[in-house]
Order: sequence, then structure tokens, then C-alpha cells
Amino acid sequence: MNYGEFRTKLKKGQTSQLYLLAGEEGYYIERAEKAILATVFPAGVRDEDVQLVDGNISINELISLIETVPFFSEKNVIIIRDADFFKAQKKSADGDEPQPAPQKSSAENRLYSLFANMPEFNIVIFELKSKPDKRKKLFKEFARFGQVMEAEPVKSYNIDDWLHGKLQEIHKNMDNEAHAYFARVVGIMDKIPLGFLDKEMDKLAMFMGPEQKLITREIMAKMFSDIPEIDSFAMNDAIGQHDIKRALYLFKKQQDKGVYIVGILGPLIYYVRQLWQARTMLQKGLRDKALGQFIGVNNPYILKKITKECQSFSDATLKKAFLQLAEADLGAKTGRLDSAEVEAIIIGLCRGDA
Repeated sequence: MNYGEFRTKLKKGQTSQLYLLAGEEGYYIERAEKAILATVFPAGVRDEDVQLVDGNISINELISLIETVPFFSEKNVIIIRDADFFKAQKKSADGDEPQPAPQKSSAENRLYSLFANMPEFNIVIFELKSKPDKRKKLFKEFARFGQVMEAEPVKSYNIDDWLHGKLQEIHKNMDNEAHAYFARVVGIMDKIPLGFLDKEMDKLAMFMGPEQKLITREIMAKMFSDIPEIDSFAMNDAIGQHDIKRALYLFKKQQDKGVYIVGILGPLIYYVRQLWQARTMLQKGLRDKALGQFIGVNNPYILKKITKECQSFSDATLKKAFLQLAEADLGAKTGRLDSAEVEAIIIGLCRGDA
């Protein structure tokens, strides 16, 4: 189950004494751990309530921990970080899969029995920041009696699941323009930093206060304004709005920060090509999901924004800008480009020159 399903189970009181929190998204693992502790200790967790254990613990040591009665607490939570038990075995030097041991040890069989009959005073949380090996008998036995949460990395096309939950948490709503802006910003990130986004949304909620419920595009833009990687997106967004002054300001801002001109041109070329493709396909009758698949856009809010923006440019303007940008890109890579040439292309785009 994913994080959302896991939280739903906790809220419904469907708890366990065995948890495996595994996957590449550490943010979800951290949040799930806190949620479990809050459920077990509603009055607050104390240091003596939790035992943190290194992941290379032996099976016999783990059994001993599980069977030990806590002295200072009614419940004892054992958290095993980077749990080796569930890791996939490394391939041998010749590339073959390692052969499983022909016979299980008595310690492993004893652990399996513990999984089925956990002492009522102990709760065990295994954590692994990678995918578990589901072929292992250990995993299969654990999954029979425990809860397994898979923390898959979040991508731009499925960020809405996280965003919906976060908006509920901070008691805010987001209009379509803000949603589209958020989705497009996230889409340019190589790896989506959920921890960072979570903190920024919390700060945004504090800035807005409890009375203001609706997050607008302007508010969302302020939230991302200090992130260097966002400048290129913001410049393209200004071009889409035909805002010459802001587009040129953001172009210069990137240069002042030392961003190599090729790094500025790349996203701009991609944006213009996407607008041109969208406009061409719209004229051929492609709409909605089919259009999104053709231009590589899954998010409906982004698709709606691109569809609107592309229609504010002529075919001739987009074609001319695309060819000029391709030539500028070649010039930049061969050291023959003046930044004034790029400024002229930006102005021409915003004005709709053909």
C-alpha cells in the first residue's frame, strides 16, 4: 500500500505490531514513522518508549529485543533503520543471481513464529530506503502478519496525490491557475524534494493566515521565487503572458547568477517547441488526453495552460522564434552568441513578431 492508504488505515484504527516502511521516498517513511508513534503514544512519545537499532542487527539479537519486556513503558517501539533483512541480495561477480540458502536456520523459523505471535507489549518498525526483495521468504512471512508501506518516489504526473493531502492538512484550497503553476514548476525538477515542498507549504499557510483560504497563482509564484532553478520557468511563463519587461528581467537575472547561456536556452527552446506542437495539433483536431500524449504532458492543468497560451501566438511567430533559438543555441555552443540576440528573440515572441 502507498502512504495515503497507510494513513487511512491508521485513522480507521487498523494498526499492527509489525510495519515495514520501504521505498526511495524518505519523506513518506519519516512521516509514516511519526504517524505510528503518534498512534501508539497519543499523549506524546518519550525517549524511553523507542529503541533505535542499526539495520545490520542479527536475527538472534532481534528476537531477543522483541521478547524483552519494557521496564519504563507499557509499549516499546523498536525501529530498525536500513533493515538489511529485506534488502535484495547483490548479484555475484559473474552477474548471476545469488542462490538462496537451501535450508532455513532455526533462528529464522523462530522469527517467523514471532511474526505470527508478537508479544503485546512490543511494536517493530523496519525501515528501508530502497525497494524490498519481495522474493525472500522473510518478506513473505512478514507480509502475512505485518503492514507494508511502499514509499515510491513522487513524479510530476502524480504529485496531485501529495498536494491534495497537504492542502487538506493546512486547510487551504488552490485555484486552477495556481495549480497549473505549481504543476509546471514541479515538472522542471529532476527530483521532487517533498520535504522542501512540505516546509514551503507550511510557511505559505502561516503567511496567509487562517482567514485566507484560497492560494492564487501570485501567492504560489512568491513561494517559489527564491529557488534558482525556477527562474528559467518563470521567464518562459512571462513569455507565455506576453510580459516583455518581466521576461527580460528574468533573463538578465539568470545571467547575473552565472547561469550558462546554453542552460537558459534549453528550457526556452523546449517551451517554444511545445507551444508550436500544441498549436499545430489543435488545428488538426487533437484535444485533451490525445493532445497531452502527443506533446508529453500528463497533468490536465498544465495541458489546459499550454492549450491557452499556444493560441495567443501565431504559427509564423513560433516557427520564426524556434529557428532563431536553434541558431542561437549553436552560436552559444561555439562561443559566437551575443546575449542581445536572445533578448531580441524574447521581445519578438512577446510582441508576436512574424
